Amino acid sequence: MRQVAYNVIFILFLLGLALYLPPVYFNPQAKKYLIVAGTIAVWRYTWLTVNVLRAIFYKKVYFPRIRKKAQALPKEKLPEHAFILVTTYRIPEHISVEVYRAAIKEVINCVKNGMKATLIASVVEKAEENLVRKLWNVLQPPENATLVVVRFAGTGKRDGLAVAFRALLRKPAKLQKAIVALVDGDSILTEGTILKCAQLFALYPKLGAVTTDEDCILEEKNFTYTVYKQWYKLRFAQRDIYMSSAALSRRVQTLTGRMSVYRGVLFLDPEFTNTVQYDFIEHWRIGWLRFLTGDDKSTWYYVLKKGWEMLYVPDTLVWTHEDPPSPSFLKGATMLMVRWFGNSLRATYRAMKIPVGITTPYMWYLVRDQRVTMWTGLYGLLAAILAEIKWGGGVLLAYIWWILFTRYAVVLFYGIQRGYYYMSWPFLLYFNQIYGSLIKIYISSHLYRQKWTRQKTVLAGKETKLDRLYVVFSSHLEAFAKFLVFFVLTGFSVGFFDLEDVVNLAEALGGR
Repeated sequence: MRQVAYNVIFILFLLGLALYLPPVYFNPQAKKYLIVAGTIAVWRYTWLTVNVLRAIFYKKVYFPRIRKKAQALPKEKLPEHAFILVTTYRIPEHISVEVYRAAIKEVINCVKNGMKATLIASVVEKAEENLVRKLWNVLQPPENATLVVVRFAGTGKRDGLAVAFRALLRKPAKLQKAIVALVDGDSILTEGTILKCAQLFALYPKLGAVTTDEDCILEEKNFTYTVYKQWYKLRFAQRDIYMSSAALSRRVQTLTGRMSVYRGVLFLDPEFTNTVQYDFIEHWRIGWLRFLTGDDKSTWYYVLKKGWEMLYVPDTLVWTHEDPPSPSFLKGATMLMVRWFGNSLRATYRAMKIPVGITTPYMWYLVRDQRVTMWTGLYGLLAAILAEIKWGGGVLLAYIWWILFTRYAVVLFYGIQRGYYYMSWPFLLYFNQIYGSLIKIYISSHLYRQKWTRQKTVLAGKETKLDRLYVVFSSHLEAFAKFLVFFVLTGFSVGFFDLEDVVNLAEALGGR
């Protein structure tokens, strides 16, 4: 009832504000601003509409047909073996208990449905190994279930995955007709997740990997943690829509590290393991850059460039325990955005080189559009500010009303799809747009910035102080140049600057 009251108040506020908006759109001086800003808005909202329609079709029509066919398959068609690989590092014990109990139950469920199943626990400490073995003994999986525990040095998730991958390769024959689920140590599988994914691999021989729906678990200790929780849930709501849209092209934007399932034959290629453990890019200015974070982007890149199909599985859910990296929301959001967007930008830097015939036209456009949205997200605000300074008349107020109205409409749709909604979502969505764009632009010039939020591991390079100074200085200079060019072009596009201003400035500088 409180949410209903908030929504009623918000709608009444929008209606009241609309009645008192100044007639700025009838100002002939603002014509250029309206044409340019309107054109960009039409482009962006058209792309949003396309994704929304694709997502609805995928979730309501396309995927239900796939699921019906998959469920009709006899058990003999299922993969012969299911491996569930869980990587644990610095996870609280009570969460590890939930994670491994759910994973073992999935092992048992796979065996009941005619498959062999193996749980591979990649752990750092002896206490974690003891915990896994104790849960295994308590739940008593049947005969065709196996437990394998491997230890790694705690040097990062990529090393932990690589150690577990090599444990898989000890019996390569099993991988020929197997699936491998990569599960984070804070992700809880819901009942039937692995079986539902296995059915899809049995249905489509060209399917290389799938990823599932996600939602978060976060204790609301105080107001800040409540904001964190609602922010995470908004992110997962957006993810559900865009994953569904992309999957209509048999590709997805990422094979989420929290839980994704792969065809076993991928692990037989040494390149797959090496890509996860030692992934890197060659950047034109920074040079050789090894990836510290973003193992899911590495597996995604491998699957994408090899031409395998990918699917999103909206009828399965994985619960993820979220642990904000800072008690300050702004600081924590900044740390997470730097990691998320850095991983994405490093991955798409090379993904843009994959031919459209392999990526599909939709994914080919999407990886490029992600680099455009960081600018279009800022354009509207900067253009409105410059137009307000130039002509006044309430341009900025009209922009604010438009933002409140459109973001409210968008998050209402998200709420309908997810079955829950928070009044903070319109504001958090705009926060993601503006602040997220600033972070993306900064990181696009500082791709070397990498750090885990849970682990203290950072990427220690072997470059000299002079090399480091060059990379840092040139990155700052590139970011400054980008912002300056963006500011000037935006000013010209809305009539804030004109050629006469440039001539006057040149004359003034010449006179000095």
